[in-house]
Amino acid sequence: MMTTPVRSGAGLAACIEDDAIIRVILTEQSAATMKFADWLQETLQRWACGQRAAADRRKLDMIVQAAEAMDYRLSLSVQDIFDIVEDLDTALDAGLLLLRGFDRPVIRVHLVSKGAAR
Repeated sequence: MMTTPVRSGAGLAACIEDDAIIRVILTEQSAATMKFADWLQETLQRWACGQRAAADRRKLDMIVQAAEAMDYRLSLSVQDIFDIVEDLDTALDAGLLLLRGFDRPVIRVHLVSKGAAR
């Protein structure tokens, strides 16, 4: 799974797929970091669900700027069912059961302290 660094709100917007499931991965659990992660996840989930007004685009820019100000590095990795199951038809024939929404990509947003990344 490839991880893509994010350096701008536009870059962040370009990586969020429609109807994706967003998961924020933290390396530390401070109160400020967890509050920021909640805001990040909520904003990106709304973006993935189609809320893409100019104000929402500005929020993406603010997220990237806030991450920089907090000395964090943002990166994304995307995974979908085809990253896990090479031949879906064969897996289904062998008894794989799929839940509704199985085809939604999962986007993991990695929030890593620049100090910890060194």
